[in-house]
Amino acid sequence: MIRILPLTDALVSAAAEVERACLSTAWTERQIGELPDYARYLVACDGETVCGIASLYITADESELINLAVLPAHRQKGIAGALLERLFDLAREQNCKSMFLEVAASNTAAQNLYRKHGFEAVGKRVGFYAGEDALLLSKELC
Repeated sequence: MIRILPLTDALVSAAAEVERACLSTAWTERQIGELPDYARYLVACDGETVCGIASLYITADESELINLAVLPAHRQKGIAGALLERLFDLAREQNCKSMFLEVAASNTAAQNLYRKHGFEAVGKRVGFYAGEDALLLSKELC
């Protein structure tokens, strides 16, 4: 059974492991452990194993999805979608009207996930990821 939990000190190391395994620009344990007040960080647990992470910045009435990752062995089980839905709830609780994110133009799997959850392309950031373009996606939350 998958549980979506807020980050605790006890889960920082495991969250950093997921980031290192999945993301080319992973946050360090120190960065994860010292998140600013406007950040929200979730972990997905399968039993005692942290198998996914998601982070969000909230500023004024908008939110930005920063990181979303699921370990390869746990993909295609709805974990990323569950993390996204919980982030939507957190953003709405803070009166956010929208959420946006950047995704690599070549990452069609992530784009499909985001579109399935209501995101729409609203722009492009040329060379955003070490020379690769990023699509800017947005979702209205209210």
